Amino acid sequence: MCDFDCVGTVGFFRERHRIESATTRKVLHAMTPEMLEYRAHPASSTVGVIAWTIVRCLRICNQLTGHPLAEVPRDPHPAYAELLTAFDRATQELTVALLVMAQKEWETDRVVMAGPRVLLDQPLGQIFWLFHADAIHHRGQISVFLRPFGIKVPSIYGPSGDCQPQVSINREGAQL
Repeated sequence: MCDFDCVGTVGFFRERHRIESATTRKVLHAMTPEMLEYRAHPASSTVGVIAWTIVRCLRICNQLTGHPLAEVPRDPHPAYAELLTAFDRATQELTVALLVMAQKEWETDRVVMAGPRVLLDQPLGQIFWLFHADAIHHRGQISVFLRPFGIKVPSIYGPSGDCQPQVSINREGAQL
């Protein structure tokens, strides 16, 4: 048990899920199919694996809304269109589940397994927040790869540099 409020309220999470999922959707939909196999370094995951991790975490959260235990899926990322559809579906399912979730359920312990190994045994809200922060992290990774592929970075927490009008400055520093 936490010595502090480690789960917050389901109502607050519900709102953050709505906002951050919409932002993550913009980034995922900005990707191209060609990006899925890109790997920044030989030891790095591909963009497809990174994007699929976001979906897999949503799927785990969805499992935990109806069951005390969830298994980490080990399936490879699907093709681009299917990945986007899976994200949209998992996001919508979690949105619906959060609408009817009671605070007591939010505070109830759940277990996440990877094969025979227990990865997490914590209150549901704590697990959701962990996966929520992880999704934001992975969204940031993907957003960094957009420009090298010639894709404009969508607005994340306000307009990106790609969404701003380009301003030219003359030699004297005056805006043109």
